Amino acid sequence: MPSLLFELGTEELPPRAVPQALQQLSSLAEEVFREARLEVHGIRVYGTPRRLVLYAQEVAPRQKESVRMVRGPAVKVAYDEHGKPTKAALGFARSQGVAVEALVRQRTEEGEYVFALVQEPTRPALEVLSEIFPRLFGALAFPKTMRWGEGESRFARPVRWIVALYGEEVIPTSFAGVASGRMTRGHRFASPGPSSVRDPKDYLKVLQEASVLLDQEEREAMIREQLVHAAQRVGGRPRIDPALLQEIVYTVEWPTVLLGRFSEEFLDLPEEVLVTVMQHHQKYFPVEGSEGTLLPFFLAVRDGPETGLDTVREGHEWVLRARLADARFFFREDRKTRLEERVEQLKGVLFLEGLGTLYDKVKRLETIVDWICRVVGAEELREKARRAVLLCKADLLTHMVGEFPELQGVMGRIYALLDGEPFEVAAALEDHYRPRAAEDVPPRTLLGAILAIADRMDTLVGAISRGLAPTGSQDPYGLRRAAQGVFATLFAHNLHLSLPALIRVVQEAYGWEDAGGERTYEETKEFLRTRLRATLLEEGIPYDVVDATLAVDHDDPVEAHGRAVALAQVREWPEFPRLFIAYDRASRILPKEMAPILGGDPATWAPLLTEKAEKTLYEIARAVGPEVEALVREKRYQDAWRVLLKFADPVDRLFEEVLIMDPDEKVRTARLSLLYLVVQTFRRLADLSKIVMTL
Repeated sequence: MPSLLFELGTEELPPRAVPQALQQLSSLAEEVFREARLEVHGIRVYGTPRRLVLYAQEVAPRQKESVRMVRGPAVKVAYDEHGKPTKAALGFARSQGVAVEALVRQRTEEGEYVFALVQEPTRPALEVLSEIFPRLFGALAFPKTMRWGEGESRFARPVRWIVALYGEEVIPTSFAGVASGRMTRGHRFASPGPSSVRDPKDYLKVLQEASVLLDQEEREAMIREQLVHAAQRVGGRPRIDPALLQEIVYTVEWPTVLLGRFSEEFLDLPEEVLVTVMQHHQKYFPVEGSEGTLLPFFLAVRDGPETGLDTVREGHEWVLRARLADARFFFREDRKTRLEERVEQLKGVLFLEGLGTLYDKVKRLETIVDWICRVVGAEELREKARRAVLLCKADLLTHMVGEFPELQGVMGRIYALLDGEPFEVAAALEDHYRPRAAEDVPPRTLLGAILAIADRMDTLVGAISRGLAPTGSQDPYGLRRAAQGVFATLFAHNLHLSLPALIRVVQEAYGWEDAGGERTYEETKEFLRTRLRATLLEEGIPYDVVDATLAVDHDDPVEAHGRAVALAQVREWPEFPRLFIAYDRASRILPKEMAPILGGDPATWAPLLTEKAEKTLYEIARAVGPEVEALVREKRYQDAWRVLLKFADPVDRLFEEVLIMDPDEKVRTARLSLLYLVVQTFRRLADLSKIVMTL
């Protein structure tokens, strides 16, 4: 079978967009080829800054044959009382291109119907592939798209050429106003002219001769190897950041690593400053010695061959020298003023419109942090916490953070230590910004965790009070990320906090009415509940387990997390169906309208339980309830579920031997109250009605 090549050539794509597009292209290809009934083997996707490529080793010459069943009229409409086809049957058969005698009868849930077996026509692969190309690339989604020229097509960058080959044949197709052909393009500078591709199997070789290394995995391996070899020349090793490496992989088509150096005098700057300048701003890889300390060298990746490499190196060194000189100036200027002396200046920095200044935020944080310290039993940290709160935003006014915003918190820690602040206080200034992203670690210290939670909750409540809650995919103030950060921090430090109570504390710090009163309280609670659900789902906990857990209580996220994890494991027990049936039978019979009058003091209804089965269940419920409550307080959730198994047989016997809905209203209410007691004991852990079970 012939090979297939789809190449979409563009202007330089954003490096972060390429791997996302390749992931989409891979999954879309399988779906599109399956729907098109084309047998395909050996699909690979490749990407560089200037091209997105789909290659398949083998593609069948024609579509697979297919027969589909088309439902027609009901049998009673299709045939008369003598079994002869009616006009309805004749018309249906004619519309499907089959003889009326070929119609078949089949029983469905809606009754008996006639069906036509329709043979789908098969088409040549070349014809089908011409339709697949625009469908495949047109379905790619990017964070931002653009329009160019006079056309209406939108893509991440303007489309410049298309190669579409099936074997040696050009697939006639087009996309974004560009027609397909067999002419690809090489490296923009090293081999800018067009190159002809005779067959898809020649494609990789053609590109390599044109100074393009197509396979992203090969480019990454080449970059890693060159980085190591270059660093070894000066007795060091590269400090490789995975995110930067991936960005570089999709920034170059022919990588060449160069080794540059900078003056040793800049090594007096904090390491974090040097790394930020090199890695985040210049896209360089730092070089470190055997003990992990930085050496006065850097590694840059050039897109192209080694021609003129010395000149390129000099340019990189000149730019880095200027950036480091600026950083040294900022650092020296910042050291002339202590962090504590900058706090007053926060009065001139707006936090959010309508929510005061950063100084106002710091004052609110004092109240919130003090409350959290008391609730989590960290009262010994209260003095240090007050100091950390006072200084936590001061570094935002430094020259260094103004120039390098990525260093907020980091410079706070560095300057605080240089000012003689306690280590725990200084560490909290950096920690309270963690996690900065989904892949980042939570705060490492308890003090940093407390400050991080307070800071994010202050932002959440304030923003929601001003109607700034996220809508759809829009979240300009990062409130979803803030909520995720709260949960990640609570889980990492096992901090048990009541979110509703914390919301009220934050609102009181703002001023209850200023913070939107009851409306903000309810909206924030619901927002945090939905984010907690999303967090648990992202951990891989099944959706019905999450819903069952949160249905009964979600005030304490750490407890809810523990109950959800335990239920996910308990669900796999062979005994779980017995638990589910006991809960299901007990809960289903409870009339919703009677919920307010059920339960109450057992002394008022227990004496009416006279049957052996109900008296036995009552005694078990009296014993199981406190035992489950104690185990939940000890966070022994699986043990609590094990205790709940004691309900399984007694509940079955109750329904077998006792008429729950007794004609006597008082007896009926007593029996329903007994089942309500059982259900409420289960609900200390979860609402099993949310669990999807196939019994």
